[in-house]
Amino acid sequence: MQKLLTIVIPTYNEEKYIARTLFAIMSQKGIKNIKIIIADAGSTDNTIKIINNLKEKFNLKLDIILGGLPAVGRNAGAKLAETPYILFLDADVTFTKPNAVKKALRALTSHKYDMVSSTPVYFGDRDWRASFMFWINKWTTLVVSKHSPFAIGGFTMIYKGLFNKLGGYDEQAMQSEDWLLSKQVNPKKFKIIPSLMTQDNRRFKRYGYWSMVKLIFKNWWNRNNLEYFYKDQKYWN
Repeated sequence: MQKLLTIVIPTYNEEKYIARTLFAIMSQKGIKNIKIIIADAGSTDNTIKIINNLKEKFNLKLDIILGGLPAVGRNAGAKLAETPYILFLDADVTFTKPNAVKKALRALTSHKYDMVSSTPVYFGDRDWRASFMFWINKWTTLVVSKHSPFAIGGFTMIYKGLFNKLGGYDEQAMQSEDWLLSKQVNPKKFKIIPSLMTQDNRRFKRYGYWSMVKLIFKNWWNRNNLEYFYKDQKYWN
C-alpha cells in the first residue's frame, strides 16, 4: 500500500494531538511503512519535537515541510506525493476501525470513485452540545453529498490526478477549502463512508458553539459566492 498512498497532515501547535494521530496511523492494518508528510505552519510548541521523536523511535517514513493555513499545507504536501492517491488528515484525527484507511483506499482503487471522505465521531469529554453538533454534521454531510459532494477536511482521500486537475485546495479561501474542492467532483465519483474517524470538540471550544452554528449557516447561504470564502471570518483566530 505504500506505493499507492501518501498521508498529508497540516499542523500548527498540535503537541496535544499529533502523537495520538501518528499512533492511530501506525495501528491501521495494511499501511505499514506508508509515507507521511507533515506540513507545519511554524509551530511554537513541542509539535516538531514530538514528531521527530516518534519518527526516530518507530523509523517512520516521514518528512516535515513548511506549511501555512490548511489549504497551503495540504497543497505543499500533495506536490511531494509520489503515489497515485493522497489522504489528507487533520492532526487530531484517530480512527474508529483498524482498517479505516484501507477501506477508503479500496473504494478508490476499484476506480468507482475519485474522492472518498468520512464523517467524524465525537471523541471527548461527553459534551452533549458537541455530540449533537457531530450528529448534525454527519447527517447534513450525507444528505448534501447526494447532490453536491461535501468532503470533511479531517479525512479526505483523493486520486492525485484529479487533485492536480482541479488545482488543489484554493489557497485564497480562509475556511471551507475542503468543501470548495470537493464540490467540483462529479457526485457519481464521490463517496462518503460514515464514521471512519474521530475528532474532539476543540473547534467548538475555540470558536464558540453559537458562532459555529452561525458560520455554518453563513457558509451555506453563500455557497455560490466564492468571494465570501476569501474573507476572514475569524475562524483561525
